[in-house]
Amino acid sequence: MRISTALLVRLYFIFSLLMLTVAACFNMQSMEGNDEGGNWELYTAFLAFMVWLAALLLPVLPGYDTYKPAPPILLYAAFLIWTVFPTLMSKQYSMAMSLFIITTPLLVLLSTYNTARHMGSHKWFIAAFCLMLLILSVQYFRVFNFFNLLDADAHLVSSYYTLYMLPLVFLCKKKTVRIVASLVVTVVIISSMKRSGVVALMAAIVVFIFVNQFVAKKLKASTIIGSFIAFVLFVVLFLVMANMGEESVLERFENIGDDNGSGRLAVWEVTIKLISRLDFGSLLMGNGYNTVVTHSPFNLSAHNDFLEVIYDYGLIGLFLFVAAMLTTFFYALKMVVDKWPMAPSMAMLLTIFLIQSMISHIIIYYWASIYMLTCSYLIGAYVHDASK
Repeated sequence: MRISTALLVRLYFIFSLLMLTVAACFNMQSMEGNDEGGNWELYTAFLAFMVWLAALLLPVLPGYDTYKPAPPILLYAAFLIWTVFPTLMSKQYSMAMSLFIITTPLLVLLSTYNTARHMGSHKWFIAAFCLMLLILSVQYFRVFNFFNLLDADAHLVSSYYTLYMLPLVFLCKKKTVRIVASLVVTVVIISSMKRSGVVALMAAIVVFIFVNQFVAKKLKASTIIGSFIAFVLFVVLFLVMANMGEESVLERFENIGDDNGSGRLAVWEVTIKLISRLDFGSLLMGNGYNTVVTHSPFNLSAHNDFLEVIYDYGLIGLFLFVAAMLTTFFYALKMVVDKWPMAPSMAMLLTIFLIQSMISHIIIYYWASIYMLTCSYLIGAYVHDASK
């Protein structure tokens, strides 16, 4: 029995997603300081890289077409390619892992775009996204339980993996799946005590609801009631979970005026000073992946993607990054104006991106692959549908 090219592409893409998820799980352990995984973070990152790299062989399949990337994809690809050069010229604690972090998103971006552009969205893919969220949530709670034994007040940034997966899961048309996914991610984000995550999640869900109603061209009573119930559940969960532990997330919001968002104002000020001291060559070319951490007296990243990009990848990197971001917002606007069914998920993604990029990070962590996955999948599916 001959297997069709379409089936092979679907199976390969789903396998690639699962390998990315496995690598992400070990990255979650490592980034929280849990050494249980040992060198497996590096091994699984390498394996995921190789699986996604194998997408270069897909054009040999009969009937498989390759497409010129849409402007946002092309600009993000140019940005990610550029990040390799200053990184190779820098001194990295683990050059291999650094390169996997900045090149895997590139492979995910291009492969996902071409797959979605080739065949559009598919129910198998959406099912795989739901499975990814489930696996990442289970892994988060494994890490969470580990840290609760050591530090009940640990703030787990690995919770952001689930947040960035949510727009893809919201492609599922079943409201039950969306509600359950929202509740799971809400529990994850609140339990991690990440304030920016709580704000991004709330804003993203509100934006999704409004854009979804605009695309649907009508406001249903059931939607209003459902949205109200979802909001009440979110508030109840927030109030219950926010008061758990010695330091609650509610107290962290109340103390934001005193800690300036966990010292973000001081971190931004120091990063700006680091940038101002660069010579012209370093300012133009950058210093390499995540070098704010090694050069800052706080030993912290910039906690702002734009400041981080300037220091790590220079003005050239900043230009490509901002250009990619602006063209992505332009495509999102086109999706909304065209009332494309998946536009609410794109609006949700960009809401999360804007908030997290301003006060946290997306681009320098392994979860940048999840952002690129979502962005390229939606843009590829949109171009596919528009070409019909």
